[in-house]
Amino acid sequence: MAYGDNNKEIFVKEKDGVKAPAGFHYMANGKLMSDADHIAINGYVEQRITSFELATIDVLNEGETRDFSVIGGNGAVFSLEIHDNTGKYYNFYTNTWSTTKAMLSKKSIGGGYSGSITFDALPDSSLKTYTINLYAETVYNIKTSHADYLEARNPDGSVNVNKSTGSDSTVLTKIIYQDALKTLKLSCVAPSLYLNSTSHVDGATSSSNRIVIDADATDTNIVQVGDKIISTGIDSARHALVDKVNPDGDNVNEIEMSVSDSATNNAIITFTPPFNGMTPHDDDSDTGVNSATISSGNNTVIPFSITITALAGRNFNVLKVPTTDDLCAYTTVTFGSSALAIEGENTSSASVFHRWPVTNIANLKQGMTLDPARFGTGVNTTTPASISDYTTTLTQDVFKQGEYDNYINSATVNDVFVPAVDPFGNDVTAVDRNGRITAQAGNIVFSAQQADALKSDAGVRIFAHGQQGIEDLTGVKVELNVNSMAYSGSTNPVRAAVSTTTSGAVSSSTTIGLADVGAVSQGMIVSGVGINAAAANPTVVSKSTDDGAGNIAVSSAQTLESGQTLFFNGGAATITIRGSLKVSNMAINNVDIFFNVEKFLTAV
Repeated sequence: MAYGDNNKEIFVKEKDGVKAPAGFHYMANGKLMSDADHIAINGYVEQRITSFELATIDVLNEGETRDFSVIGGNGAVFSLEIHDNTGKYYNFYTNTWSTTKAMLSKKSIGGGYSGSITFDALPDSSLKTYTINLYAETVYNIKTSHADYLEARNPDGSVNVNKSTGSDSTVLTKIIYQDALKTLKLSCVAPSLYLNSTSHVDGATSSSNRIVIDADATDTNIVQVGDKIISTGIDSARHALVDKVNPDGDNVNEIEMSVSDSATNNAIITFTPPFNGMTPHDDDSDTGVNSATISSGNNTVIPFSITITALAGRNFNVLKVPTTDDLCAYTTVTFGSSALAIEGENTSSASVFHRWPVTNIANLKQGMTLDPARFGTGVNTTTPASISDYTTTLTQDVFKQGEYDNYINSATVNDVFVPAVDPFGNDVTAVDRNGRITAQAGNIVFSAQQADALKSDAGVRIFAHGQQGIEDLTGVKVELNVNSMAYSGSTNPVRAAVSTTTSGAVSSSTTIGLADVGAVSQGMIVSGVGINAAAANPTVVSKSTDDGAGNIAVSSAQTLESGQTLFFNGGAATITIRGSLKVSNMAINNVDIFFNVEKFLTAV
């Protein structure tokens, strides 16, 4: 390149096949001139690197080749060096890693330079860190610099080098990680209908389907319709279910059972929800779960097959085919030693509150729901309740001036507003390597007031449902596609049939003896040769035992032969769900995703 009037052209180091001596260059007139003298007189040719394009998400565990590009002025010069935390450098010419220091040295951009980096598979479970240094070089009379530095900081105040752009020095640094494979577990959870609850019998009964308990039976944290009943005096072999609470509307402590039996005064009475003993379930049982290993930051589609099995004596009915909205994840929180009353809030003698301090609000968002378990982690919660803004309004008279007269209008305005999640002046105390908040104390506000008993409770679950909720809580975006959903022994997702035989002849009776009642549940429709359905298809009212040989009661009298095969429609002990789960941006930690079975199944 020849020199113009401004003498701001790049040095010519070779002319007519002859190289200039070291430290000299050719002028336009063909004469030699000292590089140093020329720079002293005319200065440098200033060039800029405007951007460095390189994906900084985690490298795949199995290794990968990743492209990069350096963009800048025509003639800008750079060097690129990459080394890992084990002391190895990347050789751009052999595409290998070794302890010998190497770099891509003094390359001219020419408007843009593209290349690639080959990352090897991670040899063990140790976290590997790659440091990428892009140097702006001064070569001859070309002085290269980076674009102006725009600093990005994480919520805790630390610098995020990967989100920052440019540099105020000659070096621009990025950091990339490569980690052990992470596990995404797809399982099931029944948030409110899994854990047992207890009370005491208040007054002995004999051959009755009514029982009075100490607790308020209308409190769903105590008992719900469909719960199995276990208590001293009630035959343990009988499958006694709660049919009604406060059956006559005159005693909130009374329940009605599906069978008649006796109960002992002051005996502990246990109520077992319909999904109790289901597998898989949360961290209680991994039987039937689907697990996949994924590189952090990776996108993939996971095929899955999950078989959900009911506790002996229970069956499932499908309400609908589940969607992404029926998936959930959860975290746990620890509540502070006292609630924080909101201005104007009716706390009913300081016993119920909307706003509660917790030790960590990281990734909690409006709409997430409070633990509805009737025992254990949710024993002191009042549900349903979700994290929600608190807003009150008031009506004010507003003076208006018209063209000919004045008048007063009423207007509704916000009075008190408290955000659903509020740091309340607390700093972020921890972030992960991607800058995502992991620790920050603050307050959360619930849509329903919570009793003072909730104070200091630890391990209370907060559930996030659906695509956005799960992404907010875990950082992972998921999308569910269900291909098939079938009862055991059937491909029909709506109705299933199980069969067994009568254990003896039946003559105009609602009681039928069966060889095996295990797969039979209350509410199932009975069919078969000899079944009289003149009035309506008979249904199962109750059964005498959970499993094995026993009797069932049906809704209309039947006359049947011994050994007659009967079919029972409308449920099965197992449900198999098959499909795929699209995963985007896998987290840097293991992630558990759950089907909330209460949203699409009933257990009878």
